Amino acid sequence: MTGHRPAAQSGQSAAPAAVITRQQGRVRPQEHRAPRTALTAYTAFRERHYEPYLQYAALRIGRHGPAETAVTAAFTELAVSWTAILGSAGPAAVAWRILHDHVDRALGYGPASVPADHVVQMLQCDAHFLHDRMHLSRDHIAEVLGIRPADLHSLLPRSPER
Repeated sequence: MTGHRPAAQSGQSAAPAAVITRQQGRVRPQEHRAPRTALTAYTAFRERHYEPYLQYAALRIGRHGPAETAVTAAFTELAVSWTAILGSAGPAAVAWRILHDHVDRALGYGPASVPADHVVQMLQCDAHFLHDRMHLSRDHIAEVLGIRPADLHSLLPRSPER
């Protein structure tokens, strides 16, 4: 067939199909990279935090079955919102709050509506719980709570005997 292509008629050069295909091929992997990266980040987060979350829930609830249910529910909620959570200032802190809410519900407490001035008090109680009951290191406590290790000293001051 002979004839002019519309792009050529309008003064624009027509790109060969191979170039368009290659350009589109480069865009597609980038379009799919973000979900893959988010899934990888979620998987790594879950692997790193599942055991301490389960141990925390089991100690607070007192029974393994309901603890496992609470942790599973928390990770399900995290999975559904993971991309948005990754965009937050502190994904691990958001995840901890979600877990804490699920454990509270398993204990029969209503939906958590902790006033801002009580959040620090709640984190302080959790930091002591993780330290005293679970024997986690300070760095691991900070990681699990989603706070900077430097901020942990305000929640868990060093005692002279430790």
